[in-house]
Amino acid sequence: MSLANANRHADLSRRLMRQAGFELRSLGDRVQASDKASGAVAQAVKAIAEDRNWRHSSHNLRRDIVGLLAAEYDQPELRGLQAIADQLHDNYYEDHLSEHLVAQLLEDVTRQIESLWDIREKGPISDYLPSSDQQRIINRLLIPEDIARADESIDLPPPMPPFNPPEL
Repeated sequence: MSLANANRHADLSRRLMRQAGFELRSLGDRVQASDKASGAVAQAVKAIAEDRNWRHSSHNLRRDIVGLLAAEYDQPELRGLQAIADQLHDNYYEDHLSEHLVAQLLEDVTRQIESLWDIREKGPISDYLPSSDQQRIINRLLIPEDIARADESIDLPPPMPPFNPPEL
């Protein structure tokens, strides 16, 4: 993980946002616009993760990162931005959203992605204290990728508690 990689992800995020608008407005390609906008969000999150030495190689890890950032910066709307990116990513594969809806979602991403870019510029909040659950996520994100790959359970949620309802 390096500053060069972080900058590359940040630059790619900005480029993909420009491409998303072009794909939709100039070419009418809602599928490519969806892919570019969802990718822009992913790349912005990856840039922040690189700066913090957090793993970011999956959608689920990036969702965890967005949740952490939403809490750290008291910006719960970031979770909504991630949900929009997920919806657009799904549209890339399924092409089920109308051009009008893709345009609306693209406007939302365009307006909100700057929050992620700003968070990267600000850096971590020095006096922020994560909850114990958040700290567990951070600790998991700090595990080196090769170790995490060797043990798939690292990125799985904890097992569900037993279900033993009282008999009636």
